[in-house]
Amino acid sequence: MEKQNTETIKMVDRALNVLDTLRISPIPIGVNDIAKQCSLSPSTAFRILKTLETNGWIYQCNDDRYITGQKLSFMTEKNNLYLALKEVAALTMNKYTQKYDRAMNLIVREIDNCYILQQSRTKNLVDYVPPVNSILPFYACAGGKILLSELPIILASHIIESCTMVPLTPYTITDPDKFWQELRAIAKQKYALDHMESSENGSCISVAVRDHEGTIIAALSFSGFIGIQDTDDLLEYVPVLKEAASEISRNLFACWEK
Repeated sequence: MEKQNTETIKMVDRALNVLDTLRISPIPIGVNDIAKQCSLSPSTAFRILKTLETNGWIYQCNDDRYITGQKLSFMTEKNNLYLALKEVAALTMNKYTQKYDRAMNLIVREIDNCYILQQSRTKNLVDYVPPVNSILPFYACAGGKILLSELPIILASHIIESCTMVPLTPYTITDPDKFWQELRAIAKQKYALDHMESSENGSCISVAVRDHEGTIIAALSFSGFIGIQDTDDLLEYVPVLKEAASEISRNLFACWEK
């Protein structure tokens, strides 16, 4: 019995060493590199990694390398969350763009800025969508509104107060009180619109991507609509966007659900 306990403790130590190695690494790591750094055989490292992955402690990327997973770092290490989210979302977004011939943007927030983390483009010569990593004004884009819509009031207030709402078009909301009204409506209806607010003739529609606890972690939008006169024409995309957002959430947090 004592020998078995000693062996069990050694295996726990090895697993913790693997987890710590992944935690401090600035980049994803493969099985062989983990085995070297932790002084393990590749087969032992592989068994430990699969056990940690099954229980949601680590995440395996598309290139078979590993990063820390949601249980350890999704709430505290946004870089790892966004790395996993970017990969997982790409598959879903490409599928829905091909099906509906509409560009999609995945938008995340960093303090009072939001930016495009991932996107899928149409095959059209011009699709009127800003490139990946573009910084967007939260008050003038549908994704930014979604990301603020369910924040605690005190945090949302700080973000709004820290920003000068510069008009980008005649339709941009620049009055904080009107923007608050907009956020309250979005929180109830669960979608947001940008109708000629960021560009004179453009529109987009967005919904939330949530974590396993229901907290908004990103916004997913169909973008690049040109010449829309009636925003009701965009509402047919709400169920589609919600379906895509749910798929992204399920795939991202599949380990957690186990």
